[in-house]
Amino acid sequence: MMTKTMAVAAPNDAEPVSESLTGHRNTFRQIVARYQSLRCSLACRAGGLGQSEDLAQETFVTAWRQLDNMAIRKNCARARQHPFLTGLFSVAAGCCLVAGATAETLYVDSNRGQDTNPGTVAQPLKTIEKAALVANAKAEPEPLTIKLVAGIYALPTAVIFQSQHAFAKEQRLTIEASVLPDDPNWNPGAMPVIFSVEDPRPAGQPGKHTETYAMKIKMSHVTVRGLKFLGNPLPNNWHSPLECLATNLTDVEVTQCLFAGDPDTLDIYSAVITDGHQFVVDHCIFTGCHACAVFWDGGRGVVGKANAMRYCIVDGAKISGVWTCDTDEDFEFHHNIVTRSEYFWLRKRGAPKTYRIHDSVVTGNKNYSGYGVETGATGPTGPEIRFDEERVVKAGNVALEQKRESKNYLHVVSGTPGSELGAGLFLLQ
Repeated sequence: MMTKTMAVAAPNDAEPVSESLTGHRNTFRQIVARYQSLRCSLACRAGGLGQSEDLAQETFVTAWRQLDNMAIRKNCARARQHPFLTGLFSVAAGCCLVAGATAETLYVDSNRGQDTNPGTVAQPLKTIEKAALVANAKAEPEPLTIKLVAGIYALPTAVIFQSQHAFAKEQRLTIEASVLPDDPNWNPGAMPVIFSVEDPRPAGQPGKHTETYAMKIKMSHVTVRGLKFLGNPLPNNWHSPLECLATNLTDVEVTQCLFAGDPDTLDIYSAVITDGHQFVVDHCIFTGCHACAVFWDGGRGVVGKANAMRYCIVDGAKISGVWTCDTDEDFEFHHNIVTRSEYFWLRKRGAPKTYRIHDSVVTGNKNYSGYGVETGATGPTGPEIRFDEERVVKAGNVALEQKRESKNYLHVVSGTPGSELGAGLFLLQ
């Protein structure tokens, strides 16, 4: 049978790519619509019809994250005219290669799974703990995806992921919801709910101060995506859903996750804490937490490099939206919303670094910038601290959707400050 190669007559995409680079999500959606059918066709050839939609979505998500690198500078006139198309083929090829590698997917279902099962769709595991044992046992670099089916995951102790040699940048560990926010069938009820029921108090000491964790990421090249984290019910406890502390930790991404704390029921002290490099908090929502994203120095003066917080919503932080220690000045902070919090930004005293903030909304907070120690804020900073700010809105009331059944629950209501930033759980919508 003879086959014909179809020529792709792509319109000039240089201008929409340039607009997308400035944060215009609607323009990027137009680009997605332009190339969606082409990408699905390529993915179908690589992975079959069953995988084509997943591969197509992964390609466009990757393209959005790498958009600044996709305005490819080639001598080829076609590449100059169609930088996104040229880059898209490269990203698509990478996604298809990873999909065709010796990848493994483990399914976990708290309702119908059993830890004696093989971890397939039909026979899922029951606990995250069992999936972690599989991940930690790997010795050779190969990608592993742990997919959590919607359900409630109560953790009696912290789940630890620790396997320094089993994963690499392109062969990473991904812990994600089986249905992600950009899926047309997603709704808030599709998010796996993870919380701690650990009680480390000594016998007879009900008021003892304690610390608990949901997941401890102690290795590099990890993505955590699409999960909902609650806190721990103990009254005098510091709970952290995601502790990412390890020597030489690098390349960890926390994306499309919801961290919902309540001091009276399931409290969250530090939602995400890291002392690593290339640690990215992306498209997350934090509500009712004490400290949301903490970029710590590990107590040993670690200068975290290439870290980022972007496209996030912080509402009602009891301590601060972002907390830096010795984090390098290359820290990215943009397209975020921080509102109704005690402090917008805390830092370690004696670290007078200048951070760049752009395209964000910081409004309705009691304090803008302050100093902090492990137990919380110690007071505002003075004139010795400044930020390099560009397009930062500091007035107006941010309104968030409060209907729990709405797909846009806890996202910014259209027409209120920050609604144009694209902050929240959705990457492509």
